[in-house]
Amino acid sequence: MQRLDPADGDEEKQDSAVKDPSAVCNGPVESTGTMSRKTVNVDGEVFLKYPVSVTTQEHLRNLRNMTLRDDDVILAAFPKSGTHWLWEVTHMLTSGRAEYDPRDKSQLMAEFTEVARLDALPSPRIINSHLFLRHLSKEVVTKRVRVLHVLRNFKDVVVSHYFHMRQRDFFTDEGFEAYARFYLRGCEIPGSYVDYFAYLQEMEAWQKEHPQVPFLNVCFEDMKEKPMECVKDLAEFLGVAVTPSLCEEIVQACSFQQLQRADLAKDNPAGRLFKGGKRQLFRKGQVGDWKNHFTVALSEEFDDVIAERLQRSAFLPRLRYTL
Repeated sequence: MQRLDPADGDEEKQDSAVKDPSAVCNGPVESTGTMSRKTVNVDGEVFLKYPVSVTTQEHLRNLRNMTLRDDDVILAAFPKSGTHWLWEVTHMLTSGRAEYDPRDKSQLMAEFTEVARLDALPSPRIINSHLFLRHLSKEVVTKRVRVLHVLRNFKDVVVSHYFHMRQRDFFTDEGFEAYARFYLRGCEIPGSYVDYFAYLQEMEAWQKEHPQVPFLNVCFEDMKEKPMECVKDLAEFLGVAVTPSLCEEIVQACSFQQLQRADLAKDNPAGRLFKGGKRQLFRKGQVGDWKNHFTVALSEEFDDVIAERLQRSAFLPRLRYTL
């Protein structure tokens, strides 16, 4: 893991049916049923109409003006990159115990939680988000709050997101290849949820513009290959003292099988949005599962787009597709 040396609104304008935070434009995820959730356009960017008591415009303004604490941690990631995994590891390190947070991470997700509720949470807070960092509190910069960014190779992200979407009642499944090509286009809508490349490009630019902010990029693939080393690096970044035995306990507790069991046991308020009222976040947790779903032609098409969109990015050589 290493540091890299871009990338507030007027009235909400147009509403359109939305399927999921990660799918806000036409494509194979289009629902044929009644949509209860909406998107809104704020200053040319598409956002969910978040489940909060204020307008999306006001919520985004509140997030920008939110008061942060010195021991806060911001956990930022594109969807399906390993946010839940890193969130639990970070919680265990900051609490000094290899015990799961009884809350679901959605209860500390910036875009889905009222600022007043975030303000009431005890320290240390691990505030996670899929938004661009420029949409979060200005105090991330002024107070130099620690930022963790987790990234994962694009092909496994797409596979993970496809199976995530299949758990939703509205999802119209036209097959993986159709969904993958839809996802590859980035929907041509601005916003962190729908364009993997735009998210990474802006994340990299943000780091360069704010070198004074403590920042750590964590790769999903590195966590899988050398979890003990990554946990120790995280502890050092967070400024917490750990023993080798605690690191080992955290590695064991945050193995895929253990996290899967722990997540299923949690009371997740967002579960009602999924089939059967229960969401399954942890499916396989593998590096290279994309090989079971991509054709050779589709893989080569992705390779060309990845190389073109990230050709100048320091992230490109870190995105490993096999171990």
